[in-house]
Amino acid sequence: MRQPIMSLRGTFKTLPSKSLVSLFILILLVGVYVGDLFIQRQKEIVLQLFVANDEQDVFKASSLEKELGILFSIEKNQRIIVDDSLYVVFGSTDRYIESSLSKIYAYMAAKELDILIAPMDVAKHYISGLPMTDLSILVEAYPSLEIITPYLGMAEDSNGQRKTYLLNLEESRYANSDASVLVIPESAPNKESIIGFLEYLFEK
Repeated sequence: MRQPIMSLRGTFKTLPSKSLVSLFILILLVGVYVGDLFIQRQKEIVLQLFVANDEQDVFKASSLEKELGILFSIEKNQRIIVDDSLYVVFGSTDRYIESSLSKIYAYMAAKELDILIAPMDVAKHYISGLPMTDLSILVEAYPSLEIITPYLGMAEDSNGQRKTYLLNLEESRYANSDASVLVIPESAPNKESIIGFLEYLFEK
C-alpha cells in the first residue's frame, strides 16, 4: 500500500511548480463544478424545456433561462432548465445525434420533460411514438390560452388519430428558427409553468 503513495509523492516532487499550481487549479475547478452540480440537483425544477436543431440560436439557453427566471420569479431553491444543444437527424449514425434522440425519449419516458421545441418532422416523430397533450383541450381548460388558437396544428399519434398536438412558433416572440414547433408530453410535470410559458410566447 505504501509504495503507490511514495511513488505519487515522487511524481509531485518532480513536477515543476507551475504544473503543481495548474493541477491544483484544475482540482479546485472540478470540485466547484461537482459541488454546483450537487446543489443544482437539490433544486425544484419549475420548467424543463428541450430545443432541437436550433441552428439560428434563437432559443439560447442562458438567455431563455434568465428570461423565464424573471417571468416565474423563481427563488434560490428553484431552477429552470433549457437544453438548447440537441440535434436530431433521422437515420444518422453520428453518436452525438443518436444521444440527442435518446435523451429526448428518456426524459419523456421518465416524465421529466415539460416542452419540446423542434422542427416539424422531429415533433411529428415523437408524437407518433409517445403520448402528447392535445393542446385544444388545454385551451378549453385555460381561457387565457385562446391567444395560441390560430397557431395550433394537427398531427397523427401512435393510435392513428389526428389531434391538435402542434403549436407553430413562427409568429411567436421566438420566431425565425428551424426549431419552429412546440409539443407538450402528456406526462409533463409542471403544467402551471407550461401555461405561463405559452402565454408569454404570444404575449402582445
